[in-house]
Amino acid sequence: MKITDYAIQNVWWQGKAHINEDKHISSYLARKYRWRSHILDEIRLDPGNIFTIRGPRQIGKTTLIKLIIKSLIEEGADEKAVFYATCDVIIDHIELLELVRGYLEFADSNNVHEKYIFLDEISGIENWQKAIKLLVDSGELDDTCLVLTGSHTLDIKYGFERLPGRTGKYGKDYLLLPLTFSEFVSLMLPDITASIKPATSLSIAAINEAVNRAVPFYRELKVLFNQYLAAGGFPLAINEFYEENAIPDYIYELYTRWVVGDITKWGRQEKILKQMVRTAIRKQGTAISWDSFAKDAEIKSHKTVSSYAEDLENMFVFFVLYQIDLHKKAPNYNKNKKVYFFDPFIFQMFNRMFYFKGAEITPALIESVAVVHFARFAQRRVPYAKLNDVAFYWKDRKETDIVLLTEDELFAVEVKYQERITNDDFASLYHFKEGVIASKSSIKLDEPYSVVPVHLLLAVI
Repeated sequence: MKITDYAIQNVWWQGKAHINEDKHISSYLARKYRWRSHILDEIRLDPGNIFTIRGPRQIGKTTLIKLIIKSLIEEGADEKAVFYATCDVIIDHIELLELVRGYLEFADSNNVHEKYIFLDEISGIENWQKAIKLLVDSGELDDTCLVLTGSHTLDIKYGFERLPGRTGKYGKDYLLLPLTFSEFVSLMLPDITASIKPATSLSIAAINEAVNRAVPFYRELKVLFNQYLAAGGFPLAINEFYEENAIPDYIYELYTRWVVGDITKWGRQEKILKQMVRTAIRKQGTAISWDSFAKDAEIKSHKTVSSYAEDLENMFVFFVLYQIDLHKKAPNYNKNKKVYFFDPFIFQMFNRMFYFKGAEITPALIESVAVVHFARFAQRRVPYAKLNDVAFYWKDRKETDIVLLTEDELFAVEVKYQERITNDDFASLYHFKEGVIASKSSIKLDEPYSVVPVHLLLAVI
């Protein structure tokens, strides 16, 4: 393809005002609820830097980079200095190399000096890193800022890591994930968020202080939490949910095709995927070995189960929680593990597909949401760690649902989605210096162990 064939993807080449005619920008502006990622404010698009943005499909990566482009254009960048290309139709790294060089020649012919190249869904191109490495080493990207996105998150992560010393002073790997409940609240009722400040650390004192500020909004947060359990953290699903008072069939089908399409694209079988997901729904939150999971799912090998689970984790469909070795403060991979769904919408989607159930709230779903939220909260303090490097469960005579690794101590969370909390419910916390019970409605702010309704607790982390 000639570089001029990409003009339709770069409508701003016709003039700065045309940026709002881009289909992703116009769709974003037409939404009632518009999520603005922190990446927009953090990213430094200086020449010589390479950024990667990874996350599940349909999370809004393309919209994000179009918003970055819109900011560039409106802040005075030459419209032909900005190049966007979707990589879905690019066959290999040779064709990718030709595309980038074609644009660089086009920019030079238009007397453009500082350039910004956005390559969307690059993870679909085999060995894409070879092309980028060659362009960097040859000096062809010295006056260019490069932004790459991909849905195969492990491929993008490893690809970024294979460019040591080549990503520039500010180059960074970003994750764009489904909205947490606190982000969901800030989208739906920003006035409440302005009154609630998140917990400043993973300590019972900080959590109690933040919960105290959230208590006046107990009812509003409860309503929003129930809605979040149905709509999840995907912006498109959220907007459709509030427009239709339900999520339409086409949204479920869109996201289902994403999961099935991506898993089969990487050489996996749709049949085994469905067996994995169906079993994960039934076993969500249950400590289980891969061997037992394989038997329940009627999959021949536990190695197959492990491999598929890893792929689904990298797609942010599953979240696997490992048991912690308290002495080593590290996961014990030989013990049973727990499989959760990364986002409540993904759970509802598959629950609807396999068990024909509408959006429902179950203790297992509540536990799943709490596990992922606390893992993400803990991981923010160690951003280069994986989520399951900081979050675990523990089992001795009693089982502790969530154990979080902080700088100094282990922090425990027990999920008890029930009306009454008894003294026996605290037993699993006593092995840890601090902890909290996530309840259905009971509240008791104390130290070193508190009881907090789950919708208040997740609103402040």
